[in-house]
This record gives sequence, C-alpha cells and structure tokens, in this order.
Amino acid sequence: MRNSIQPAETDRYGCAIRPRPEHLTFRSFRDAWRSVAADDLYSLKRHQMALQAGSCDCETLWPDWSIIEGEFEELGFAAPTGTDSLHIAWSVQEYFPVISDLRDRLRIQCLEAE
Repeated sequence: MRNSIQPAETDRYGCAIRPRPEHLTFRSFRDAWRSVAADDLYSLKRHQMALQAGSCDCETLWPDWSIIEGEFEELGFAAPTGTDSLHIAWSVQEYFPVISDLRDRLRIQCLEAE
C-alpha cells in the first residue's frame, strides 16, 4: 500500500512550504493566471512581512495564505470579469521591480540569524 499523503516541501531554511489553498487554485486554462497571481502576491507579501518583522522563523517566512485574500479581491484577481492583463500590469508595476531585492535582503537576514 502506498501512502497518498505527500511530504511537505521545505525551503532552504528547513521550513515547510505552505501549499496554495484550494480556493486560490484555478485549474481551467482561462483562469490559470489567477493561480500565478496568487503565488506572486503571496510571495511579495510574505517577503515584505518577514523583513518588517526581522524574523526568519517558519511562521513568519510562510504565513497563512489569508494574508493576501483581501488584496487579491481588491486587485480584481478574483473578479469573474478579471483577465490576465490585470495580473500582467500589476506584476510589471508592483512585483518584478521589487521581488529580487526582497529575496536578496531576506536571504541576508536569515543567513545572519543562523
């Protein structure tokens, strides 16, 4: 018999990576961009929050996905009329210009904490 429960993925610091919840997972081709938008928004928020907290504990590095739900809706990503162009415009303006720096700063913060 095989165990159907997958072991949790872990990050470079040994923290379990929280999987995207079902209600933020979109499987149809037309709505797949919404899953990517959720991942990007979550990544941005969790990096910002960990840096603000100055912490590298697992709860800080991988908070509950509920941290993005309000903004996900406000940005129009959950709207039935939303399109991938919403995500593309947001990514160009808000995500790509800062995420590399946030990742680098968090990596430095967490390496110094070791």
